[in-house]
Amino acid sequence: MPNAPPAFLLRFGMGLRRTLLRLADLVTPAHIAMMDRSLGLVYTSMLSVVARLGIVDLLESSPQSAEQLAQQTGLHVDSVLRVLRALVSVGIFRRLPDGRFANNRLSRALKGGRLDRMREWVTYFGSQSNIAAWNDLERTVRTGHNAFERVFGMDVWQWFDGHPDEREMFAQAMMGITVADAPVVATLYPFHEIRTVCDVGGGRGTLMSELLVRHPHLRGVLVDGKGVLESARELLAQRGVSDRVELCPGSFFESVPEGADAYVLKNVLHDWDDARCKAILTTVRRAMKPGQRLLLVEILAPRHDNDNVAAFIDVHMMMVCSNGRERSVEELHALLRATGFAPARLFPHPTTNVIEAVAVK
Repeated sequence: MPNAPPAFLLRFGMGLRRTLLRLADLVTPAHIAMMDRSLGLVYTSMLSVVARLGIVDLLESSPQSAEQLAQQTGLHVDSVLRVLRALVSVGIFRRLPDGRFANNRLSRALKGGRLDRMREWVTYFGSQSNIAAWNDLERTVRTGHNAFERVFGMDVWQWFDGHPDEREMFAQAMMGITVADAPVVATLYPFHEIRTVCDVGGGRGTLMSELLVRHPHLRGVLVDGKGVLESARELLAQRGVSDRVELCPGSFFESVPEGADAYVLKNVLHDWDDARCKAILTTVRRAMKPGQRLLLVEILAPRHDNDNVAAFIDVHMMMVCSNGRERSVEELHALLRATGFAPARLFPHPTTNVIEAVAVK
């Protein structure tokens, strides 16, 4: 997988973007800047629709008019034109002098088949179930209770079981995040210090395969549901590492296999409240001997950091996942100490972090 940009360049780019947006707000009437902020749901819905309908892929061969796009897709001509015109106004897509629409750098991020799965990401965020949960934000602010469970009478994981199309879109979106994170994790942590790594809740093996490709001495154990592991076989085989991976069906709420030098939980704890995080960590700790390592891969949300994008993801965890949250290093360390671990080294990066802990007696 391609290496991530250098950390200093990412920090500079992200900081520059925030600074420029704030400068723009300083010279724009406050009510206009606030009006733009209030249109977030409109942006999400429009991007989700053009992603789901494959508009970007249709435009990749050549610019097309709204009439041509509607003819190919069976959509309403005037509605297509108005949605694309609105997106052009915020820098997504181009409109040529003859009225035809064309892709630009931003719209191409929604092409199908990209490693970052941005098309699937925006489709997931614009799904009807996700929007319905977010529409109940006020009651969550009043009560502190998860909106998705209140609106649908079940948690998001149970919902996915009954809606496999949404589950697949979510899985693809999460895979895109891991594609971006995996090279970072593989180079950030000193994997030369260990021989066997167990990825608990490792999905289809995206992170595991990258670790094994970049570190030929490693052997892996991949733990997830039986059906998920079946879908992992193809990726592991394509990347030439299937002979170095043991697939172990399991649940981080029940049991994980013993014998690895290090255990990985990537973007697992942020889905759950503290009580269930402790249950997950306790399950993993039971499989470990004193001195073996646990690697938490999480974005961090320091309580007093106002410039962290994790703050927005944190609210999504509160609204949609099982009362999950993005945590600070201190909060993760508290969970680790409560479940038989001693916090150790921290390996920071602008997009993700590796928090190391060691199993104690």
